[in-house]
Amino acid sequence: MRISRLLAGIALGLFLLMGLWYGGWLLPPEGLSRRLAAFHAAFPGAMGEAQVSRIDCPPLRRLRLYVVCTRDCEGIWRLVLVKGLRATTLANLGRTPPDSPSMTRQRTNAAVGREAMRLDAGGAREMIACYLRLDGLRPELVLPPGGLDAVADARQEGDDAMQRLAESLDQREAVHRILVEEGPQGFEADVLYWDTWRTGHPVLRIRIGLARDGQMRALRAWQLPVATREIPPPMGSVAE
Repeated sequence: MRISRLLAGIALGLFLLMGLWYGGWLLPPEGLSRRLAAFHAAFPGAMGEAQVSRIDCPPLRRLRLYVVCTRDCEGIWRLVLVKGLRATTLANLGRTPPDSPSMTRQRTNAAVGREAMRLDAGGAREMIACYLRLDGLRPELVLPPGGLDAVADARQEGDDAMQRLAESLDQREAVHRILVEEGPQGFEADVLYWDTWRTGHPVLRIRIGLARDGQMRALRAWQLPVATREIPPPMGSVAE
């Protein structure tokens, strides 16, 4: 009898744990989430070949975001969201043509909206950094005050100087370089991003509108002229 009660208790505990995991109320182990993402993206192909990379997004406490690739993203290349024991594809970047940015944003906004967050300015900065990562950008390349001058000077000195400048940008302070303004509808951010991966290493000006629950409501980006040393006037407010 004691063994039966013990086994029944263990079974009940496992059942409750699986229920909490499935509903996303309790995060499963990271390794399990990674395997779910790989299975969702690669099945019925060779799951063992899947490379799974986590995208950091602290405001989404119950969600985990992964990039799943095979053959160095020449095969499968998907952005997968895992909540509990459920996985969803946010973007299939390996298809031809790839999913459009607007479709990816709709799916991401739907997932973020279901979390019913209420962000403050700090949370908005973290969420904007998350969106940059989802777009394949690195928040540590957001320029600090005076960054345009530093980039212009480094250009004149050559590639070694530009590499030193990029390496000098403090990763730990990256999120704090994202300046946000709070308004009645949410937040707006105006970011100068140094795209060191693009030919010519241009500086992009990115304006993002964020709702209070973390959904992205607007995004505009344009490339600044190479010789720019001063931040130009904004090209209007971001729009829906």
